[in-house]
Amino acid sequence: MTLARTLVSLAICCMFLGTGAGAAEPAAVPGRAIRRSDVVFFIDNEKMYEPYGCTVLGWGGHAEAEHIKRAHAKGVRAFATAVAFRTAFHRVIDFSDDYLDAAAQNFQGKPFPVPWLWDHKYKGQPVWWGCTNRPLYRKFLEDVLARKMATGPDGLHIDDYTGTAGAVTWLSGGFCPDCMAGFRDYLAKNVRKEKLAELGITDLAKFDYRRFLIDRGIKPEDYKKRRSTLPLAGEFFDYQAKANTEYVVAFHKLAGKLRGKPVTLSVNSGLNSPLSLMIAPHVSYFCCEVGHNAKTRAVPKHPMYIYKLADGLDRPLAVMGSGQDHAFIMEHNLPCLMRTWIATSYAHGHAFVAPHRLWCYTKEKGTHWYNGPTEEYAWLYQFIRKNARLLDRYQAVAPVAVVYDNAARRKWRGNIEPISTALAERNVPFTVVVAGDDWLDYRLDADRLARFQAVVVARDIEMDQPQRKLIDQVKKRGRLVTWPDDRQLAKLVPPPVVVEGSEHVGVVPRAIPGDKTAPVVVHLLNRRYDGQRDIMVSQKAVTLQIRRDLFDGRKFSKANLHAPKAEPQELEVTCDDQHTTVRIPELALWAMVELGGE
Repeated sequence: MTLARTLVSLAICCMFLGTGAGAAEPAAVPGRAIRRSDVVFFIDNEKMYEPYGCTVLGWGGHAEAEHIKRAHAKGVRAFATAVAFRTAFHRVIDFSDDYLDAAAQNFQGKPFPVPWLWDHKYKGQPVWWGCTNRPLYRKFLEDVLARKMATGPDGLHIDDYTGTAGAVTWLSGGFCPDCMAGFRDYLAKNVRKEKLAELGITDLAKFDYRRFLIDRGIKPEDYKKRRSTLPLAGEFFDYQAKANTEYVVAFHKLAGKLRGKPVTLSVNSGLNSPLSLMIAPHVSYFCCEVGHNAKTRAVPKHPMYIYKLADGLDRPLAVMGSGQDHAFIMEHNLPCLMRTWIATSYAHGHAFVAPHRLWCYTKEKGTHWYNGPTEEYAWLYQFIRKNARLLDRYQAVAPVAVVYDNAARRKWRGNIEPISTALAERNVPFTVVVAGDDWLDYRLDADRLARFQAVVVARDIEMDQPQRKLIDQVKKRGRLVTWPDDRQLAKLVPPPVVVEGSEHVGVVPRAIPGDKTAPVVVHLLNRRYDGQRDIMVSQKAVTLQIRRDLFDGRKFSKANLHAPKAEPQELEVTCDDQHTTVRIPELALWAMVELGGE
């Protein structure tokens, strides 16, 4: 080990002394790190900056100081560099001869490989799942971080940030000696002695959770099936989840210290589970994989729900599909399908990572890459950059709120994705508000709830009593909708948007909060995609009718249509006491209707 590496390691050890598995303090998050018109790259490619109009390097940035300076000079405003928490174990092998002391262990007490990297080998070893509770693995990660921060990036990205916690439920992970020691500390601080005594645990100093279960007849082949019902299973998962979040927060803090100034934090998290949401209060933005179900050859619904949930968390997204999605697009040559993903993302105020090089995965091929043809995508990103004024600062206009209940989701209840999908299909503008818990540091706010015409909840809510009281107050005032009460919703919120001439048009109204002089923007998304021919079926002679109270009664006298590969077009617009009506001659993929005047 070099002297420099030794000094860095000593500084890191001092910083982490005393950290345990308690709830991490909320981090100070910088202002919005991703603008709504930003073009984000996954893998860095200097030659593609100009064709796509790249403004953010979100993931695979080369950690070289001169390269980062050149990127800034070419218009890349924010350049992040990545530390992989799960996919770089080959470097651990070179870092220490005792590399297996950095690996996670399952209930058998054995290391296990990362399943989707089955095709990767190094020096005869697979890609072992690293344990973020083990001192050697932390020492390795922090050494990587020190070298990357020395190159002067603007941000830190962490891939697979859930670490050991991400292996608990499906790979029986978390049973290395360091995890067992950490769990002992957790139990001492968080579980009553009386409860432990009831389980026969009287001496925590000698307690080993794995041995405790084995002594009760739990065999490795049974553990996964019975895990959630076993004694202390909930506490064990809680320990792993909180320990990992605390480490990520401290890791980010260390990054800023090493860099000499604050850096943004992004993580790869699909926002599809309470564990994946836990880090939300601490990140600047998510740069992540979100399943788009490409094999259906249809415009997907799931990403829209994720965009709405991210709005509720007040965190920007830079998304891409899954590795399987990208592989399907490449294998079947479906660039038009991916363009629907791009349009949907930006219409909802987030970003879709430019597809010039995206990770692909299939069981047959393992890891490979999609190098999307520039001619198929670059023009769409140039349209986004050209119309930044109609994207930046705009937020969803929403008379309806849907409540996400994290406590319910931890019990596999309260799923609001079907609610979100149904409202979106009906073109009912809505947003998500978050009822958090000890995992997710968000709380419902009475003043904010009071602004909505209707608040929608699932039937099986589990939130704490203070937040439940706020929901009860909404109910007393007659503004609560328990899904699926269509009659109550229609009573509270007459259709804000009506589309005539097509049933295949999605409508997303957006405005700049508090600015009644700026134009409003209504995004129109064509949902009529032909998956066999990979083309959009144009929707023609569409009439858009919008209730004026959606935009605080504003009367519009001007309307312009902005669409990719087309010049701006002035539209016919009329206003009466209740509605604004606009006629759109044709909608191909995506268009923005800019409403202004008066």
